Amino acid sequence: MTLVSETQLPDWTNEKMGSMVRAALWLVTQVGEGNVYTKDQLRTAFPDIAQIDRRLRDLRAHGWVLDTNRDDAALAPHEARFVRAGEPVWEPGIRRSPRRPEELRPSFAERLQVRNPPDPEVVWEKLKDLSSTERSLLMAWIAMGHRPSSPVELAWRAFRGLSDGQRRDLTIRLGELISSELSDQMGEGGTSPNP
Repeated sequence: MTLVSETQLPDWTNEKMGSMVRAALWLVTQVGEGNVYTKDQLRTAFPDIAQIDRRLRDLRAHGWVLDTNRDDAALAPHEARFVRAGEPVWEPGIRRSPRRPEELRPSFAERLQVRNPPDPEVVWEKLKDLSSTERSLLMAWIAMGHRPSSPVELAWRAFRGLSDGQRRDLTIRLGELISSELSDQMGEGGTSPNP
C-alpha cells in the first residue's frame, strides 16, 4: 500500500478545490497506489458531488491509471483499483495541460508489472461453475470482445449521474410506477402479494 503523507499535500476535504483535484488527493492519501476502493467508499467521501465517478475518470487525461472490472477480472463490478498516480493535478498549471491520449495509455508490460493477472485455473473453476446459459453468454462476449451493457445497467448509470434531489424525485416516481403496475396486475386477476 503506497500512501503519501497528508502533510505533504493539500487537504483533500478542502471544498474550495475542484472535485477532480480532491478526488486525486483522496486516492493518493486515503486509498494508495495498487489498492482497491469501492464506488460506495468514493460516494461516501464525496457525498455532495453527483458525478464524482466522472471526475475520477477525468484523471486519466493526466496519466492516472484506474482499473475497473473490465480491465481486471479480479475486481467486482462495484470495485476499482488505483493502479498509479499521474500528473499532480493539485499543482498550479497542471490541470490546463492534459497529455495526448497516446501518452496516457501504459504499455502492456507496464500494466503487468502493476497488477497480478488472475490464475488461469481459478478462472477455469469460475467458468465451470457457470450454467450452460451463462457460459454461452460469456462465449458471446468473448467473441464480441466486450460485454454490452444491459438496459438496466444503462438506466442505473444515468440515474447515478443525477443530483441527490433528482434521484429522490425519480425514486418516488419509479415507486409510483411500480405500485400502479402491481395494482393493474391485481385488477387483471393477479394475486395480491399479501394474501
